Amino acid sequence: MIKKVLHQIWNERKQNAWLFLELFVVSLFVWLSIDPIVDLVSRSNIPRNYDNNNVYRIKFNKHLEGSTKYDPKLEDKQCIGDAYMQCINIIKEIPEIEAHSIAFSYPGSGSGFEGKCCVDSTQRADGKKVTVPMKYYYAYDYNFFKTYRIKDAKTGKVVEHKGEIQPGIMNGYISELAAMELFGTTDCVGEEFYDAGDKNFRWKVMGVIENFQYKNYDEHLPIMVVMERLLTHVGGDYLFMRTWTIRLKDGVDADKFVKRFTAEVQPKLNVGNYYCSGIELIQKEIESATEIYGINNLYRQNIILSLFALLCGFMGIFGTFWLRASARRREIGIMQSIGATRTTIVRQFVTEAVMLSTVAFVLALPLVTHKVYVSGFAHPLEGYLRSVGYQQGVYLHSQPLPRFAVVTIASYLFVVLISIIGAIIPTAATVKERPADALRE
Repeated sequence: MIKKVLHQIWNERKQNAWLFLELFVVSLFVWLSIDPIVDLVSRSNIPRNYDNNNVYRIKFNKHLEGSTKYDPKLEDKQCIGDAYMQCINIIKEIPEIEAHSIAFSYPGSGSGFEGKCCVDSTQRADGKKVTVPMKYYYAYDYNFFKTYRIKDAKTGKVVEHKGEIQPGIMNGYISELAAMELFGTTDCVGEEFYDAGDKNFRWKVMGVIENFQYKNYDEHLPIMVVMERLLTHVGGDYLFMRTWTIRLKDGVDADKFVKRFTAEVQPKLNVGNYYCSGIELIQKEIESATEIYGINNLYRQNIILSLFALLCGFMGIFGTFWLRASARRREIGIMQSIGATRTTIVRQFVTEAVMLSTVAFVLALPLVTHKVYVSGFAHPLEGYLRSVGYQQGVYLHSQPLPRFAVVTIASYLFVVLISIIGAIIPTAATVKERPADALRE
């Protein structure tokens, strides 16, 4: 059968040239269309490991100098600190709230601090001194973990810490990835590490938490949550640069709560010249940020273009195979007249289609390889990761060879599937005719 098909393809090489060229071009477009889909699916499957459902940020604005509502007497640091603590007590008394947190930024926002942390060779079993790029947040109470339901890596339960945050001691909870990168183990509670730029600037590991996303669609990074005391008598700018969030209890009607908060609580939250301007869902803020930076639009555009290209490829190949089968009706009639069964004829046409599409796809791969290498596909780690030379990448989208293999296999199967469908349907329709009708034409 194979030898016969190859002979047939060679004999009709001129007629097959256009089909082969079309398959070659479609193979390129299919590969480049499937790759963004694989990338998005891989990124979407990265575990967030935090929960921002029903988490709201309390927003504040300030009456500026020149405003009729501005009062310079209210800029006193002591007054601002006392008023701020009163606001905290007001929030604590709200029955619908499960937890509240004051921190510098929040998970998923892609906003926080960054630096490089080190451990001495004596702290590792392999005797190596390592330097690890670190993303970190400052949290001013242990409710940070409860607010976002961040869990302990060992117990799988939301982190709870009843102790006081001591002044002058830098305590931190580090992610599993940070622990493995720094110490080579997650059993590192009580260990210390230091800033790469200043060895006297040290942190003590208070616990190891599950890896969580620093930014939507990005891989897990080494993360630390630094626990600090909130200094209330240092001025409003210090206080209101922090993010104040609240989590509603499960089952609370969010719409009713927002209305009640706006009517009853919001007017009470005044700190000097600062005033509460409302609350907003953290998830909504994250989505707004991804819209502003064009991340969602980029993925939408890629998916739409990919699906359109796949549809065009399918229609183009299907139409070409249909015309090809129609043009060979006489040949099909002769094959039937000498005893060939319908199954045999369809199988021959399908085999030809698979062989043509395979050769076209193989010849298209070098161009695909060149394209993805030049475009940076071979170096997929982005932004901060690349800037600090970080090599971690455990998900498909950041592993060049596995990603290339998966996209290539998926693209090949798609092209072959289109070819098979394009060969079966018109050929099956043609062989249903009587041989005499096919030969007459």
